[in-house]
Amino acid sequence: MKSRYGNEILFITFFFKSLFFYLVIGVIAWLVFSLFMRGNLFAINQIEVFGNRTLSGKYIQSASGIEIGKSIFSVRSWEIENRIKKINDVKSVKVQKVFPHLIRIEIIERVPLAKVVIGDTWFYIDDQGVRVNTPSDNPERLISLYVPSLEDNSIPMTLEIIRAWLSGFDTPLKLVKMVHHNLFILQLQNDIFIKCENVQNLKEKVPILKPLLREVQVKALKVVGFDLRMKKDIVLIQDEEEVF
Repeated sequence: MKSRYGNEILFITFFFKSLFFYLVIGVIAWLVFSLFMRGNLFAINQIEVFGNRTLSGKYIQSASGIEIGKSIFSVRSWEIENRIKKINDVKSVKVQKVFPHLIRIEIIERVPLAKVVIGDTWFYIDDQGVRVNTPSDNPERLISLYVPSLEDNSIPMTLEIIRAWLSGFDTPLKLVKMVHHNLFILQLQNDIFIKCENVQNLKEKVPILKPLLREVQVKALKVVGFDLRMKKDIVLIQDEEEVF
């Protein structure tokens, strides 16, 4: 009988010791939680925005949804990035927690590449074809992009022509006009015109066209432009009426 009661007493003692131990652990965990999540030791007191050109830092801070005084441990960087990405002129964003008090937001804004013109309507787009509200620092250097409509992927197709030109040639573009799906007219800053069928047609003629453009530039030859639409050759355009 004594052995049985002794075992029961040992069990009860062990139970209360375990309960006390877990209570102590719980209290310590609560204190630690309060220290990190509710105390001022890791409270956000500064938000740093950099990389922005035209978007104001205050506007970005407001869009981020970060609360001053909130624990830095409660902030999820990816959530803040998703909020800021909703701003149309933001191309990319990176949020970094700098302990103990700072949130750093790095912004890359969309930069206008071209001015799209459709009849009497115009707007800016970046190199990805996204509409941009941000005005250009050098509006005279923007490429004018003329398309008949917004349908049939006209802007993406014309952007492919622009990218191909920028990657293959040094002479700056002034404008690109899409007449239809098989005719694009490019005007360079030196007012030379280029006619091509599509982006592949332009890429294929890079080795031939490059030296011709140098000849025109160096020797000041009176050439209005070049027609790339021949299978192997390039036709000289000597009258501006032949361009259009």
